[in-house]
Amino acid sequence: MNDEQKAKRRQWREKRVNAMQSMQSGVLDHLPLKERWSRENKEAKRKKLKPLEENFLNEQKEKGLVLSVHRRSCQVRLQNGREIKAFYLAKSVDEAKEFPAVGDFANIGKSEAGNENFIIGLMPRKNVLTRPGPRSRENQTLVQAANIDQVAIVMSLENPPFNFGFADRFLLAANFNNLPFLLVLNKCDLIKNISREIQEFIELADNTIFTSAEKKIGIEELRKKLRGKISVFSGQSGVGKSSLVNQLVPGASQNVSEVRKKDGKGRHTTVASSYLDLPQGGAVIDTPGIRALGIMNLNADDLARCFPGFFEKDLFDCKFKDCKHQSEPDCAVQKRMQRGLISKARYKSYLRILEGLGE
Repeated sequence: MNDEQKAKRRQWREKRVNAMQSMQSGVLDHLPLKERWSRENKEAKRKKLKPLEENFLNEQKEKGLVLSVHRRSCQVRLQNGREIKAFYLAKSVDEAKEFPAVGDFANIGKSEAGNENFIIGLMPRKNVLTRPGPRSRENQTLVQAANIDQVAIVMSLENPPFNFGFADRFLLAANFNNLPFLLVLNKCDLIKNISREIQEFIELADNTIFTSAEKKIGIEELRKKLRGKISVFSGQSGVGKSSLVNQLVPGASQNVSEVRKKDGKGRHTTVASSYLDLPQGGAVIDTPGIRALGIMNLNADDLARCFPGFFEKDLFDCKFKDCKHQSEPDCAVQKRMQRGLISKARYKSYLRILEGLGE
């Protein structure tokens, strides 16, 4: 063994002795071994990812309008009028902080092979209409429609009866978004006299149209009110909304069904929102007969102060600022209800919405 090899052996022995001493003392380089070698108390190094749009060349990008939303994909109309299927990725949802909705304007990226399309971004929305999530995700709000010009709801005067809770929620949503509210009263051929409660609600709507899808009453007037506007067209099951859509939009072929005899309620025939072009210009976003509508950024105090039709000239005039119109003294709403100026049907509707807000 030459001198060089002996020197290397001495170095290895010294390293081994130093390592054993460090293990016994628990310190290495003046740091505890756990802190020296463990990943605890250290931030993981994350690779900074590029925004999704930067992964596509300019010639691979197009803009489009979302016509319908399905699981993991959307039907989109491109600027040239062609309709395509586009997938939305987890990364695009994470960047936008929202899922795509009917009425959204989206940026579309085409794969290099050209056989797949992806939603890579959403344009800013001017407004939205939301509803609560399913029972397992009640705190989550789901966007029903985006970028709309007016809210139109279809209510039946008879069979099923007028639902004040449903109508009041849409009226509140329209007011909060500064959108015109169009009330379509269908099945007008089944009733001769309108009740005082319904008449009270009619006075709160911006426009009211009486229709009969079966006898084609009021269809032309409805077409005029919808012309050139993007309108949310909603209604509970059984009110005849799908029948009206079939007359407004040739080729829509929306399913229709009869009202159940045992409970007077309708069957769901519209299962997802869809964007339907009107021949005279404009479009309707046909939404399902949802049982509830989410009112964004609304708390109990706001509801008590702005519920439509409760105050003269919409000016809150109860004695106490935090009055909820239940058992508080000198409540202006209670006094008007006793005088017959506010119907019990609308007051009960207010209480149900108030209860839904956790009060």
